Amino acid sequence: MSEPKLDITIDVSRSRPWKGIVWHHSATPDGMTKDWDAIRKFHTSYRVDFQIVTEAEYRRRLAAGAGKSFQTPWKDIGYHGGTEFVNGQVVFSWGRALSEIGAHAGVKGASNLYNTDYLGLCAIGDFDKAPPKPEHWEFNLRFTRAFMDAFRIPAGHVIGHREVFDRLGVPRQKSCPGQSWDMALFRSEL
Repeated sequence: MSEPKLDITIDVSRSRPWKGIVWHHSATPDGMTKDWDAIRKFHTSYRVDFQIVTEAEYRRRLAAGAGKSFQTPWKDIGYHGGTEFVNGQVVFSWGRALSEIGAHAGVKGASNLYNTDYLGLCAIGDFDKAPPKPEHWEFNLRFTRAFMDAFRIPAGHVIGHREVFDRLGVPRQKSCPGQSWDMALFRSEL
């Protein structure tokens, strides 16, 4: 495989003053084609118990109390960007505009700091089961460094989603970006 191309332009003048980065994983296998569009569709759809449903089905189940988790569509995908393999190459896809707060690290009843001040980046894959492939890991490091340089973000402000809970002093609700993604190693390599 050839070196993945990192061809992104980060317009700081049209961005929020980001202070950090929160890394996520999709917790789903990375397919051979572009999965980013499916994640965007999920975030912008009605969902009951994490399954996409029609608005009518959502309203029917909500009225009947037939479900545990009810989510209305978001205006866009929750992340600012993501990485994945497409046709054997690691690629980057933009998500929310850099001028918009994220919807990736909110904790009910706690501070929204990690949505308002931290970029949300997502690597497609289930890193609870296995670590990222070396070329995906390296691409994510290069990609993270580009954002760190653009916004003068220190390595200590690059965290995994699971670390948000620790920093807020609440029990961990997720293992994101995966049990096999070593955040301490990732930070040391930045």
